[in-house]
Amino acid sequence: MISQTVFDTSRILSLKGVTHVVLSPGSRNAPLTISFSRNPDIKIYNIVDERSAGFIALGMAQKLRQPVVLCCTSGTSLLNYAPAIAEAWYQQIPLIVISADRPPEWQGQRDGQTIHQVGALGNFVKETFELPAQTEHEDLAWEYSRKLNEAVNLSTQLPQGPVHINIPFREPFYPQPNDQLTFSDHPWVISPHYSELSPDFSSLAEAWQHFDKRLIVPGQQPLTPELNEALGRLTGEAVVVGDVISNISGQAAIRHHDLFLASVEGKLAESLQPDLLVTFGRSVISKNLKIFLRKNPPKEHWHIDEAMVSADPFQSMSKLIQAKPERFLAAMADSKGDLSDFSFQIRKNFAQNWAVEDSKGERRLTESFENMKFSEFLAFAKVIKLLPDSTDLHVANSMPVRYVNFIQGLPKGTEVFANRGTSGIDGTNGTAVGGSLVSDRLTVLLTGDLSFFYDRNAFFHHYDLSQLVIIVFNNGGGGIFRLIPGPSALPELQQHFETRHTHSARFTAMEYGFDYYQAKDAAGVEKAMKSIVKKGKTPRLLEIFTDPETNNEVFAQVKKAFIS
Repeated sequence: MISQTVFDTSRILSLKGVTHVVLSPGSRNAPLTISFSRNPDIKIYNIVDERSAGFIALGMAQKLRQPVVLCCTSGTSLLNYAPAIAEAWYQQIPLIVISADRPPEWQGQRDGQTIHQVGALGNFVKETFELPAQTEHEDLAWEYSRKLNEAVNLSTQLPQGPVHINIPFREPFYPQPNDQLTFSDHPWVISPHYSELSPDFSSLAEAWQHFDKRLIVPGQQPLTPELNEALGRLTGEAVVVGDVISNISGQAAIRHHDLFLASVEGKLAESLQPDLLVTFGRSVISKNLKIFLRKNPPKEHWHIDEAMVSADPFQSMSKLIQAKPERFLAAMADSKGDLSDFSFQIRKNFAQNWAVEDSKGERRLTESFENMKFSEFLAFAKVIKLLPDSTDLHVANSMPVRYVNFIQGLPKGTEVFANRGTSGIDGTNGTAVGGSLVSDRLTVLLTGDLSFFYDRNAFFHHYDLSQLVIIVFNNGGGGIFRLIPGPSALPELQQHFETRHTHSARFTAMEYGFDYYQAKDAAGVEKAMKSIVKKGKTPRLLEIFTDPETNNEVFAQVKKAFIS
């Protein structure tokens, strides 16, 4: 029997803005499954593998920019959500995990599928909510609905993040044939009201005018037109350095910093050192940028964060400012001060210094491509050049996200997604699948072979992925270990670091009904790309084969070009 309070679960969630549920089938969560399936305002996706389900929900929440529910049965199924929940925690993505549980009296009694689920997701959820096992008494029904509301509200409260709702169920939990299940007309909903911050930027605007060498470094964030507009208004007033995951558009942004900053020192470093550093967003890819700013710290570092999260990867923060970045930047653009000829020249020189180095970097990179052997570096450049405008681009960790950040030059309207919260290779396929399922745009995934093979269960379902294109860069192992100092010189490199293999993605494509293409040279990449980006009825998979030793040689040559 399903109580009215439990049956109203999905109704409350949909009234609070939840539209998508990723469900992993089981018996103990049957009351929730029935509630979700009978709610016309909720779309359900059934994913058997809970680890893949977690990342599929993550991809949906990234794209939708709203909470997505994960629902599973009791036992270890909950634990499989952990990698995706950790990623959601560090990306500040609102996932709502609802786990069914055995009743409390059966904990520790060696009963099947019974583990200690409260607290199982540890520090990677904002809070765990234990709902009552019985809801017949009105006080228990009130507690159930109240905690459900609290959990959803907390997930969207800044900083956003995942929450865990654990619900014990006693048998019987399947409805009887004659049971009439209907949603309450007016279930109890607690609607949060967030007051818009209206900060006074006058003192900051005055201080802003005292700095002539201003550097703005956005971290990972969604594509936001208002933010890009505000940054555009600051052209000539500040230098903007944009990693690809910052989703910063505009021709004025510095793009090749991760290459040219590797060898900057002495007088050149001094000429690029800011007086004021302004940051916002989350993580930054470029290790060279982080090292440069740690070695050449600004006089002041202002971090803009509406949630007042004070991460300081540059080790220089002096002000934490609670505001939306676009509002702060617009206020700085509106501020006017008396600018002396001396200050004007300093600002101009600072901007030119960065622009000159960026231009040199772009030229050296272009020259490197002219006679470059076929390799991952060249293949990534070819792929990026042939991507269509307005693409949702998912990029795997390890080398793919680094190659894309080195090369840049993404088509107009591209939004970049990458799991840089924890930077793991797990869940790359699932995140792209989740994004594709809720997007009306072409979704392209750039991934390495190990990341791809690791997460093949992300395709184990029947949902429409015709808008998904997967490009697998197959170098026969973990190629990054040849490119970083340390493991590349060890005798254990191939066996214990690279994990060499001879697998092909062809068989995965065949198993799941994907159109399969392969390329082993630049011409093959160009030919395949022209086909796979066209609209199709099935997912398309392009596998690009490269030689790991050639990849290492080419990467070393590119790095050398920026040191000389």
